[in-house]
Amino acid sequence: MYTAERQRAQPYLNHISQPLFEQWYLLHHRMVRVVTNRLQFAEQVRQFLYYAELLAEYTYDQPDQLPVEIPVALLWQAGERLYRPVALTCYIFATRPDEPFPPAPAEAKPDDIEWEEITGVDGPLRARWKRGSLRFREYQPYPDVSGRICSVMDKVDLHASIFVEKPEITVPWFLMRFVFYMVIGAMFGIDGYEILHAGAVALDETAGALLVGSPGSGKSTLVLSCLKQGMHLLADDVLFLAKDDGVVKIYSFPEDIGVREGSFDLLKHYDFMQTIAKDNRQKAFVDVQRYFQGQVVSSCPARALLFISAKRRDAEFRAEPITPVQAVSILMQEFISQQHAKDGEADYMFGIFGDLAAQAPAYQLWLTPDIRYNALQVRDLLERYRQGA
Repeated sequence: MYTAERQRAQPYLNHISQPLFEQWYLLHHRMVRVVTNRLQFAEQVRQFLYYAELLAEYTYDQPDQLPVEIPVALLWQAGERLYRPVALTCYIFATRPDEPFPPAPAEAKPDDIEWEEITGVDGPLRARWKRGSLRFREYQPYPDVSGRICSVMDKVDLHASIFVEKPEITVPWFLMRFVFYMVIGAMFGIDGYEILHAGAVALDETAGALLVGSPGSGKSTLVLSCLKQGMHLLADDVLFLAKDDGVVKIYSFPEDIGVREGSFDLLKHYDFMQTIAKDNRQKAFVDVQRYFQGQVVSSCPARALLFISAKRRDAEFRAEPITPVQAVSILMQEFISQQHAKDGEADYMFGIFGDLAAQAPAYQLWLTPDIRYNALQVRDLLERYRQGA
């Protein structure tokens, strides 16, 4: 028996009287299961996970109809593409106005936990804390964005619950990008994938380039320019790394591509800039599904490591080779925080960074004001290493 999730540890199911909507996805050799009591949330998830394979959708009149096991038909459907017969389960519940918030197993923010800003969005604040294997988050209500939202994730059982206090005023981009996205990403991070804040483009499913640089370095501008030159998208901001048959692969985790105000003039001649709009986020966002959906790939081997800095600009494009040791050193400085080291994650990250640098030649890039030319040079560079040559 392959357990789908630990729904007996989800007491809120006992409070639901309306239908439940269930979705099963195959994403990066894992099953992702989403259960919600609100049809609009199911539709938002389907839209957000467009790059994953939707295996099945079900509707249940009563919570006790939810299966405890992964349906055998879905296991057959996934076949050898499923590496672990475990479902990463996420509940998204719209709560009732007449009940205390948040319901168990979530909990209200403790008094000694501080509110913090959310990177990439203006407005609501977030608080994070943990207790044993549980990881909690609470999001403040904010006008025209959302009501109060709480989430709890179990690192051991790999299931999470998101509670939305006022679903009628919660906008999809906030719930999906800043709540659901974080929960799903965290479960993949626990279940064998390394999460990186980086960009990545590919020629196809055989050769990918990891783009590493601090915020404002020009990653998103380079990603968009590469896409306009026919390359494929893996990620603009967050991605996964994992080894598959001894090869380090980049696994996509795409979202709309954020454009900072300083890049508007550089990109203004592209069609996607004509309809770009700002909201409560700190960037304007290019709709990937509208302009580049056919160019999104799920994964590919890493064949080049490209380091970008806002300080490295020149009239001529340059790609300066660096050694694997230098590449690992830069990666460790960029991604290993004191918290990672304290939690014992640094050793694992050092290992996969070492494998990555041994597999993919590394370069420091000097970019020019001609963003189209930069993209063509990246394409030419990656062509050299197609199929690991």
